[in-house]
Amino acid sequence: MCIGYAWRAVSSLASFRFLHTGDLHLDSPLEGLSSEAPPEIRAILRAATTDAWRNVVDVALRERVDFVVIAGDVFEVASPTLLGQTRFRDGLARLAQANIPSFVVHGNHDPADGATWAPSLSFPVLAHRFGTDAGESTPVLRDGIEIARIHGRSYPRPAVTENYAAGMRADDEAPFNIGLLHTNVGDRPGHANYAPCSLDDLRASGMDYWALGHIHQPGPVLDDPPAYYSGIPQGRDPGELGARGCYLVEVDAGRRVTVSFVATDVVRWRPIDIPIAELRDDEALMAAARTAIAAALDDANDRSLVIRLRLTGRGPLHGSLARPGYLDHLKLLLGEELDGARPFAWVESIRDATRPEIDLEARRETPDFVGDFLRTVSTARRSARSTDPEEHARWQALLRSSVASLFEESPRGRRYLRAAAPDDGQLVGDILDDAEALGIDLLLAVEGDG
Repeated sequence: MCIGYAWRAVSSLASFRFLHTGDLHLDSPLEGLSSEAPPEIRAILRAATTDAWRNVVDVALRERVDFVVIAGDVFEVASPTLLGQTRFRDGLARLAQANIPSFVVHGNHDPADGATWAPSLSFPVLAHRFGTDAGESTPVLRDGIEIARIHGRSYPRPAVTENYAAGMRADDEAPFNIGLLHTNVGDRPGHANYAPCSLDDLRASGMDYWALGHIHQPGPVLDDPPAYYSGIPQGRDPGELGARGCYLVEVDAGRRVTVSFVATDVVRWRPIDIPIAELRDDEALMAAARTAIAAALDDANDRSLVIRLRLTGRGPLHGSLARPGYLDHLKLLLGEELDGARPFAWVESIRDATRPEIDLEARRETPDFVGDFLRTVSTARRSARSTDPEEHARWQALLRSSVASLFEESPRGRRYLRAAAPDDGQLVGDILDDAEALGIDLLLAVEGDG
């Protein structure tokens, strides 16, 4: 009995686990809603970010981690609300009561020159806030023995353009080094390029793990050393889809790292497409919507959903959908059926992206301008997907010349075209499908007016 206990004690000193989170944005409501939520749902949405932070703390306590690192943007604004600060302080206090220290850096939304830590609130001693000077590090102690060293640096102001990672170096005497930083690695699109750095900067630091914040999509940046963005614990708008949470990081006696994602979100955004091609009437559409929503809930891991329905394709229902008030009534009826369910599924909006029913093959053979257009699209589609190198090269040249002005004059267009390379045959085919659908609708409208 005593030998077993002694082995466990030695093992506990040689290995440890911690929680990596960040981008809490505690003062930020869910955004991008196109309609007003019912009162009971609105209350859940308003508290979602603070409830997600509470879930993060629950994970830390349940998993009995040794410490928690928080990689910036705790708050949405430099002068956060009393409620946001209190909720954050209370979470740190719960950790401290369990003897779990926490380590925080400031990011661009909550820079150190703001009123982030109000003097009227007392934060626990076990909560360490990194300053703005380079080279700061602090040990993590367990039973008086250092198990890790954390290196961090906070933003003194919102817009930091200095490469902080380049000046951070591991301590050779530390048992395990963790870099804690709010940064944009590799100038990722969609986020301001604050505290920019490269993968080489992360490698050169000598850190054993990089705990990163700023990019809201969770995931790895580098395998060696392990570098992860924790992402945002709660998606706040329709662009932040899927599960959101934090990372549980386990370090064994050989300094090997195992990283596990743990969901902490309260509500998830869920776009759902419903094709109408096989739907003959209104009742079939309602049934298809019910089925799709039920499937989404089954896949949501007991999370509530903010749903955006998009009706797509060609079919006989296209005309019905254009009737005044039809989509509003459909949304109302679905809302009544879903009312009171927990977790909830709120249909926030319904978009009609359908098109009139038409026999494209028959129309493609018609000797008129519409037929010429459809035949041209078919030729382009075959060329885009051709395995003949010369034909494929001709198609790429034609496509590049067609979008040259957009590529040269529009920064947003340039970013999109870099991501959507013309040599991606499948993607180009999808673009042609959309272009064909739009073109035929415009041409038929002109034909009808004539």
